[in-house]
Amino acid sequence: MTNSKSYTLGGTLLCFFLSSCSSVADLDSIDNQPYNSKIKSNLYDTDNDFIPNIIEEELGMNPYNSDENGNNISDGLDSDGQNGDTFFDMQWYIYSQNHTTHNGTKVNINGNDLNLLNIYSRYMGYNNGNNIIIQVVDSGVYPTHPDLIENIDRYRSYSGDNSGSLRVPTDPHGTKVAGVIAARAFNGQGVRGIIPFAKIASSNWLINKKYYQLDKSWVSGVGANEIAISNNSWGSDFDTDTILEEYMKRGSQFLRNNKGRIYVFASGNSRREHGDANLQYVASSRFPIVTASLNFNDRVTSYSTPGANLLVSAYGGEDFTITPTIATTTIPGTSVNSGNRDTQTTWDADYNQEYTYDFTGTSAAAPMVSASIGLVLEACPNLTWRDVRYLLANNAKQIDSSNSSWIENDAGLKHSNDYGFGLINPQGMIDECSHGYKVLSRERNFQKMINTNINIPDNKNPIGVNINITSQAIIEWVEVTVKSNHVFASDLKIVLISPSGTRSTLIDVNPISGKSTYYSTTTDWMSSGFRFSTALMTGESSRGAWRVEVSDESADDRGILKGVMLNIYGH
Repeated sequence: MTNSKSYTLGGTLLCFFLSSCSSVADLDSIDNQPYNSKIKSNLYDTDNDFIPNIIEEELGMNPYNSDENGNNISDGLDSDGQNGDTFFDMQWYIYSQNHTTHNGTKVNINGNDLNLLNIYSRYMGYNNGNNIIIQVVDSGVYPTHPDLIENIDRYRSYSGDNSGSLRVPTDPHGTKVAGVIAARAFNGQGVRGIIPFAKIASSNWLINKKYYQLDKSWVSGVGANEIAISNNSWGSDFDTDTILEEYMKRGSQFLRNNKGRIYVFASGNSRREHGDANLQYVASSRFPIVTASLNFNDRVTSYSTPGANLLVSAYGGEDFTITPTIATTTIPGTSVNSGNRDTQTTWDADYNQEYTYDFTGTSAAAPMVSASIGLVLEACPNLTWRDVRYLLANNAKQIDSSNSSWIENDAGLKHSNDYGFGLINPQGMIDECSHGYKVLSRERNFQKMINTNINIPDNKNPIGVNINITSQAIIEWVEVTVKSNHVFASDLKIVLISPSGTRSTLIDVNPISGKSTYYSTTTDWMSSGFRFSTALMTGESSRGAWRVEVSDESADDRGILKGVMLNIYGH
């Protein structure tokens, strides 16, 4: 990486490598006491209130009474009383109903949610006292927030170089992400995270962005083996850095007792600018799970960056002034609890301004995916990182079925450059992995390079390169590296065609032209070769004749296709 690199976070351009961008204050101590030890019931949810017995017993609740408040609301859905979550009835993405949103508008969103209630009868991240641990690599997490303090894993958290030394952040982004994942449930206040009894390991890597610090957070740090998932609600619009990919490769191979840590990324918020998630190497390898964003109508949001490398979608919402958005935690005092609908960002009853409904973007969608995967790993702890990806593809829900971007491959899976395989479906993943599922066999990899030196016509007529693969595998991931000296590479459209005839658009005309500080500063950015990836061929056969087609979609600029390399991963 270079000093000029900029990354975006929460839709805002984030200064990169400048220590002056944020200031922090040391925090001397934080309470993080373990649960009391006691004998647990062998039954999961005796009273069917969507809270496992083991958690009710831990909290001093009655596992044989589903309505302890007597208000005709199941305890697991309650927003009242000492065991309720004050704003839970606004969290439509957990449990959708006819909602009154924060601005008073009635919105019918029945059924548009993550389908979590049946999961909650058995799994909430507590994991029999060995809590699922999810890392938030971000601007830092406010460690004494009343809805986060009990779930902070101080031991595995990093502030700069130091583990266990949490600092109070000035940027609320990481605190918002953490709340979506694991805001504590049933504590009489605030909101609920998707996996409310998981532990959060905070890393404020985005403050200094030093490679060796990310190595500690992602791979080699204190207690790294036990961290199940790393959430990364950040990225760039263009990068070719491979160091971050090497870190993820090591973590995927060796952590979680060689089953691999799961790395989740936001796809980005540059849809309006015609960005593409395949333009960033940090997101286009086979290791990260790249997430798109949906609004409450199960449609792609106006900002969500598309790409053939997308794997799955979750909710991120649109403009909080007009639509239902994501409720979460924030740094106390940073939200606004009065005013009109354009300026108020939290509810009137949030007296300490510790919460907000002003959280949107793929930054909000990614932690929903991280938390959902955490629930799946609690149910099926033997899954490898590759199994998680495969189960995501096999079980995601196709939404917006009339959208023309959906393509069905030869294995019967549908994928979209807008949605990946669709809305994440943790219930479906758990159903499959807990009923006779066998983990994937050893990974196989085939690679073939073709040198071409063909002129690319300046007329939208594609030229093609055929690549014959004689080895057989069930595909999990495909990469194509294209080398061209085209003087304006952003004019090129590149399509990969599998032996079964499935067509994946790897990249289309895009704005990577040096016009912005976060785009490439050169127009011939394929001159050294650029890698693109696709998930569309998942489940298909690798053997046969592949084809890569390249076309120049704009006039005037010209170039030569120098070569193409096909890289297939499968089992």
